[in-house]
Amino acid sequence: MRICILGSGLQGRVVAQDLAHNNHQVLLLDNNKQNLAKVDKKPNIKIQLFDVFERAKLINIIRDFDVMVGALPADLGFHSMECAVNAGIDMVDISYSGENPFLLHRDAKKRKIRIIPDAGYAPGLSNILVGEAYREIKKIDSLRILVGGIPQNPIPPFNYRYTWSPNDLVAEYTRPARIVNNYKVVNVEALTGIDGFKISKIGKLECFYTDGLRTLLHTFSDIKNMEEKTIRYSGHAELIKAMLNYGFSPDQDSPFTNSKIQPKDFVLEFLRKELSKGDELDLTILIIDIKGNRKSRGYTCIDYYDKKNKITSMARMTAYSGSIITQCIKNYPDYGVISPEYLGINKNTCKFIKKEVVKRGIRIKMNETTGGHR
Repeated sequence: MRICILGSGLQGRVVAQDLAHNNHQVLLLDNNKQNLAKVDKKPNIKIQLFDVFERAKLINIIRDFDVMVGALPADLGFHSMECAVNAGIDMVDISYSGENPFLLHRDAKKRKIRIIPDAGYAPGLSNILVGEAYREIKKIDSLRILVGGIPQNPIPPFNYRYTWSPNDLVAEYTRPARIVNNYKVVNVEALTGIDGFKISKIGKLECFYTDGLRTLLHTFSDIKNMEEKTIRYSGHAELIKAMLNYGFSPDQDSPFTNSKIQPKDFVLEFLRKELSKGDELDLTILIIDIKGNRKSRGYTCIDYYDKKNKITSMARMTAYSGSIITQCIKNYPDYGVISPEYLGINKNTCKFIKKEVVKRGIRIKMNETTGGHR
């Protein structure tokens, strides 16, 4: 296939490498020369300096491709999906756009194209596994997703190194998290609901609410209770909360005499510096706990930095998931905005994705019990 990728950052260039390795022709578009310079030079990967805000030109370019992949920051995700619909091209997006992707469903279905939002790690691969369980268990009462990427060699005080957009990280820490309690969608404050736990050889960890259920809130409204929490080393959430509560919140008025300095810019610059310390060696953790009336299931995946290819675990989980979905989406039997959990519900699509994940060295353990709740 001929595939156009928007964005050659931490995730986009890994998507390109994986697609090229599987003999697809790839064009990477980015307005950042430094990002494009880091792209692995392969015969079937081409790069082009381009500003995606040039809407008409972008639509004209992507019309010649089979599929488009969105790997831009979250605030450009919906714009990219709109362009894909206007161009009449299938799209897989890993940007985690804040807008409601289902607003594009009618037009996408009319044009007989597929738009897959949230097609990365979590949401993304996590949703696919939930979709598989939904298909096989039939009736789910509760769903709990714990997910996170953390450094193997943490540096105090934050004990965290970002492996994706710092802007999107701040947004995750500040926007309300939506959970489901007794079939009702409830907003809770991000960074709250802290639970501590320990994993052998990794150490003491914590998890807290973030807004990660996303499309599951719409597609699986028959699940009584649902929540998603982000995993970090112990103490991280309280430290971030303290920083945001002492006058540096992106939503507060500027505490500086210079009105040109915005609180959000200060926070971003501070975190960009503090959370870039340390080496690239990271690990990711995904824990899914699903309880049904007659059967319960758990998924666990712990993945590590790829030293041979110098690819972060976060990129492995996010970019590889996006690449694999891209390679099978033409075979999906429906059109419109298709949430990743529906890929798990479709038996053939789910089987392909899980097989390809294993090929890339990502191991997902599943355990199951019968006879009601555990």
